[in-house]
Amino acid sequence: MRIAERGEGVGGPGFDDPLGLLAACHERITDHCETLGRLRAHVQAHGFDDDAQVAAGRLQHYFAEAGRWHHEDEEQDLAPLFYRHAEGAQRTVFARLMAEHRALEAAYAPLAEALRALDPRPHDLPIEPYVTLIRAHIAAENAHILPAARALLGPDEIKQLGQAMAARRGVRQASL
Repeated sequence: MRIAERGEGVGGPGFDDPLGLLAACHERITDHCETLGRLRAHVQAHGFDDDAQVAAGRLQHYFAEAGRWHHEDEEQDLAPLFYRHAEGAQRTVFARLMAEHRALEAAYAPLAEALRALDPRPHDLPIEPYVTLIRAHIAAENAHILPAARALLGPDEIKQLGQAMAARRGVRQASL
């Protein structure tokens, strides 16, 4: 049995559409949460066999690298641009969502430890409360932050955001 993520290898928005890239990342995170559920069921039935080890390694890598970059994109690059224009409730919602990143990281820590353990005995992976928290967080960002950012940010700011996101990942862009 292969415990794969749906949509592996599928393209999406590039750094010229950084808000689209953030939304696509939200979709990948949601897909990875579904993979966590499949992995948990698999591990309960079969332990951390070869399929589970491959899936666990991919999940660890994704959340450790792409998840960290995603938070940095929002906190270090999107936030200053957003705050230039946002007022009142928009600022409050954005600040709350950025603060949730620490809660998400804390909720992910026991899961990361379990994924690293690769214990061959069947057991339960502690995917909650992380999965519940991240799904609610993504829904709020998709409903409030991304549409507001699309309305508030100008073309030069969008370009700046894309360049910063590309640089974080070591991607060199001729021009965005």
